[in-house]
Amino acid sequence: MALHLFANLLWIGAITVVAWLVLTASGRASSTPQPSGALELALGTDTRSAAAHLARTIYLRFATPAFGASFLFGVARLAMDPGTYIHMHWFHAKLTAALGVIALHHVIGARAKRLAAGSMQARGTSAILFGALLACVVLTCLFVIFRNELIG
Repeated sequence: MALHLFANLLWIGAITVVAWLVLTASGRASSTPQPSGALELALGTDTRSAAAHLARTIYLRFATPAFGASFLFGVARLAMDPGTYIHMHWFHAKLTAALGVIALHHVIGARAKRLAAGSMQARGTSAILFGALLACVVLTCLFVIFRNELIG
C-alpha cells in the first residue's frame, strides 16, 4: 500500500503540473493577437511554446511512469484480498473517482502532445480539464480518508 501511495503522490503531482502548464500554454479565448508579456521580452523566448514542451516532457518522463507504477501497485494490492475490497462501498466510489483521474490523465497528455506540436488549444476547455482533475483527485482522497464513515 505504501508503494501505491508513493506512486500516487508522484503521479498526481506530475499530472497536475502538466495540466497547469497546458492551461498556461493554451491560447486565449479571443482570436485577437495578444502582446508579448514581460517575461517573454526579458527571456527572448515564447513562454507558451516553452510551457507546451515542458508539459509534454513532464508527462512522458514523470506522469506516465508514475501512473503505470500506481496502477500496477493498486492492482497488486487489490489482488492480495479481492473479496474484502469488492464488498466495501467506499472502494467503489474511490475507484470511480480514480477512473476519472485516469481518463483526465490521458486527455491532458493528448492535449500536451498537440500543444508541443504547435496546435492552439482553447483556454476555456483547458481550465475545465484542470478543474475536473483537481475535483476528481479531491474526491478520491476524501473517499479514502472518510472510508470509516462511509461504511454502511
